[in-house]
Amino acid sequence: MKKLQLLIVFGMLCIFGSLDASAQSLSKKFSFGIGLEGGLPTGDAKDAYNLAGGLTLRLAYQLGDGFATLTSGGIAFIPENLDGGDDMKVGLLIPVRAGYKYIIKDRFFVMGELGYGSFRQYYADENDELASVSDGGFLFAPSAGVQFNVLEIGLRYESVSLPGGSLSSVGLRLGFNF
Repeated sequence: MKKLQLLIVFGMLCIFGSLDASAQSLSKKFSFGIGLEGGLPTGDAKDAYNLAGGLTLRLAYQLGDGFATLTSGGIAFIPENLDGGDDMKVGLLIPVRAGYKYIIKDRFFVMGELGYGSFRQYYADENDELASVSDGGFLFAPSAGVQFNVLEIGLRYESVSLPGGSLSSVGLRLGFNF
């Protein structure tokens, strides 16, 4: 299964990397991006979750030396044991972020985003039925990366302030901008 997933990702990289597009060039006012995100929970979240991954969508508008951005999507937080004695199941973060992606030089960028994150945590109740609880709070997400035509690779940190703690992760975003 892992070999199939690796083959699919490699194929997508080859296809999208070969496209001759002017994605996020300074001559293009608007662009749209799809990103695969994966990472490791940090801080308070690392005690409850083992892995984070999801899909984000980004709209960008060329402004000055970079792009004003609007990003949303869904990031799942996976606990270490999904079917053991632990009642906790998956957590789902729905972020809504606005920010600015500044092009430092050629292909390199830094980016800062602020927004709101809605987090829903699923668990098994006393009757072993699926139940959930949700909350939300202020979100910030700095990142840095490099882009080649339609392909963007970024290292990012994201944190959402929730009552009683925070939900944070560090990871990679593999984005395709059109």
